[in-house]
Amino acid sequence: MKKLLVFIALSLVVAAAQAGPTPEAKALIKAEMEKAEHISPGDLHMALQKGEKITLLDIRQKSERPIAGLITAGDVHIPRGYLEIKTYSKVPDRDADIVVYCGKGIRSAFAVNTLKEMGYTQVRHLRGGAKAWKAKGLPTVDLDDWSH
Repeated sequence: MKKLLVFIALSLVVAAAQAGPTPEAKALIKAEMEKAEHISPGDLHMALQKGEKITLLDIRQKSERPIAGLITAGDVHIPRGYLEIKTYSKVPDRDADIVVYCGKGIRSAFAVNTLKEMGYTQVRHLRGGAKAWKAKGLPTVDLDDWSH
């Protein structure tokens, strides 16, 4: 009986974890996406190839970064939870052209809107995040080859 209760409890935890966002959360995500400015992986790659000065801001957790790698060796890393605290010192130019990215492109949309509220003027998010960049076969920097 005890094993059955443990099995049922674990099953409920797994089901809750896989349930996904609530309708309210989906509406919030949609609203943040609509407010944020976007750039596609292809357009960002072309801009970087042209030599445009773009500050790439990686807001993933440190543990997430090896999954898809970095876009360039010069990416600024500020985990989303530290954005309001560390951005002013790590990206002092509030008029810099900034592209924010995360794993899938959801947190980066929220971050873009936060950065705008903080006074940054040219902020976009990478549509689809690092996952979309990698899926397009665009070049990445492996964290094993470069330490930041």
